[in-house]
Amino acid sequence: MMKDLFMKKTASVFLALILAAAGVLLSGCQTRHLVPEEVLQLPTHAQVYTAYNLWYKTPDALTAENIQQGKLLPFGTEVQIVSMTDSKIEFKANGQLFTLHYDQGATLVPMEDFARQLFTTAVAVETAAGATPARFEKMRRGVLEKGMTRKQVVITYGPPSRIRTPNPLSDTWIYWADRVKSKRVVFKDDKVLTELILD
Repeated sequence: MMKDLFMKKTASVFLALILAAAGVLLSGCQTRHLVPEEVLQLPTHAQVYTAYNLWYKTPDALTAENIQQGKLLPFGTEVQIVSMTDSKIEFKANGQLFTLHYDQGATLVPMEDFARQLFTTAVAVETAAGATPARFEKMRRGVLEKGMTRKQVVITYGPPSRIRTPNPLSDTWIYWADRVKSKRVVFKDDKVLTELILD
């Protein structure tokens, strides 16, 4: 009888420890809700715009990798951020709700840093200051051309993935053309020399 009582107490203590450990693990996996104004360090009532072009197949499935397929949401598009967590950003643009799914493991950048790259308070002509009118239009259509600066490439294609381009000062940046093909942007003297599409 004493043995049975001891076994029951031991089992209940063991179960309590397992439940406590599970609670600690689950609490570590909770989604963090971020305040966009704090993350972006925005003044009150500041207007927000996209800082670079975003590609998407459907508005609810944008990705941080910015795979260059589907439709284009051009840089300088006015947005209203609806919500921001460490795994997604919801925002409205052109009367549509967009959801960008974020995986820090695929970008090696915390959500806060990613959001500060993605959004700006500068309108399109300020973002692309220094571009000729013809180049500005190409950038807005997501078209790269020889002679573009690194900043103009970032505006046109977005920042290169740190997984594929660990050093942003390197002479080659790699982007996703689709899930299989990639684009290599080759620089010489910090200007685009050529662009290669690889299978």
